[in-house]
Amino acid sequence: MNSLLADWAAARRSLADRAALDVVGIDRGRGVRFSGIVWDSETVVTAAEVLHGADSLTVQTVDEAIPAQILACDLSVDIAVLKVKTGAPGISAAKSTGLSSGDDVVVAGRGRAGAAIVWTHVEQTGPAWRSRSGGELDRFIRFSPHLHPRLEGGGAFDLEGRLCAMVVRGPKQQTLGIPCETIERILTTVLQHGRLPQPYLGVRLQPVRLDEPFRQQLERRGLDAAIVVGVEPDSPAAAASLLFGDLILTVAGEPVENGMDLKIALNRLPLGSQVGIRVYRAGAAFDTTIVVRERGAP
Repeated sequence: MNSLLADWAAARRSLADRAALDVVGIDRGRGVRFSGIVWDSETVVTAAEVLHGADSLTVQTVDEAIPAQILACDLSVDIAVLKVKTGAPGISAAKSTGLSSGDDVVVAGRGRAGAAIVWTHVEQTGPAWRSRSGGELDRFIRFSPHLHPRLEGGGAFDLEGRLCAMVVRGPKQQTLGIPCETIERILTTVLQHGRLPQPYLGVRLQPVRLDEPFRQQLERRGLDAAIVVGVEPDSPAAAASLLFGDLILTVAGEPVENGMDLKIALNRLPLGSQVGIRVYRAGAAFDTTIVVRERGAP
């Protein structure tokens, strides 16, 4: 029995040591310190929430402290991408590990004194979901127990040593996992463009409540629609002749009730794509097409 326990303890130490090589500490100044995951030799991913508003960053590897540049910060999915030459191979393209409730994981981060390791388990998993700020995550993962602030942005690794999620603090002090599939999707876009492109139409929207006869006339399930209260000059919306007072009913076939719905619909589309929009104006509905682009792009 003692031999089995010794082997089990040695296997746990080995897994923790391997996980520690794939994480770094991040110092944003004023005593605020958290963790990050080494994706490749020049890229680190971490939590956007704790990074937001930082002027400068220092990444602490096993051996040294290195200045880092922020490439992108997406608060909707709580993912930030840093450019920093750590020299470590990183985890590269992570694959889905099929986590289930009750699975054991090791959470790895890095503090001032070295690696910080916590053993915990998956409390709940679920299908794809949308954050309160409109970000789409590929899976729902919740860990137990509460997360120490220095571990935020660190990695959760399964018993095979594979990265399965980045750990972040969620609402009501929950410890949530940002799935590696979501990280890879955001990271691929950032590395392709050198930043995180923001699709842009150039309209300001205001939700309006529809009365029942009008809602039935428009064949709307929801009670609200989005009215255009501003169109920017030289924008895609201006090129499509959208006007103040138009009701935007759908974008790419998806119902739109407010500005967040529009943002979510646009984020699913590649830049340069043509998107169909259904508009209600002067007593009639019609369809038009708008080309999605970044602000300032021709």
